Amino acid sequence: MDRFTRNAVIGSGVLVVLLILSLLPWGGMAFGPRIWQLNAVLERDPVLAEYPYDFKALLFLNGIVTLTRPYDADVPMDEALVAMDPTLAGKPADDPAFAAARDRLQRTEFHAIGLMLAEPDVRSIVWSLDRAWLNGRRIAFPAPNPVLGGSM
Repeated sequence: MDRFTRNAVIGSGVLVVLLILSLLPWGGMAFGPRIWQLNAVLERDPVLAEYPYDFKALLFLNGIVTLTRPYDADVPMDEALVAMDPTLAGKPADDPAFAAARDRLQRTEFHAIGLMLAEPDVRSIVWSLDRAWLNGRRIAFPAPNPVLGGSM
């Protein structure tokens, strides 16, 4: 077998393997196209589009979607709300504007949950602190515990 024929056979083999891999189902892949589809659902929704925070799907595994949000037990909701709406800065926590902002955030979260649960292969939602969003707004958050993988 000459050099050209050998290289043609190897190249054809590589193309066949790539074609087979492209045809395999990606539903079980944690970072495959399904996560892109779930994010597209979130991005296309008009209710979420008008909200100042962009909810994102980070991971899809075994029917569980991990969604981002700008607060958790270590980062108070009010700090995130001030970052989204600077007019809340300096107002007391019991101010009606804060209450309305909290209510809108929670309604929007429930809406995002509903969108995800409407997908036939999604069974559950878990939340993850959006550290990149907080960092971009210079909001302090605790470092993750390397042993536990979560907050200290």
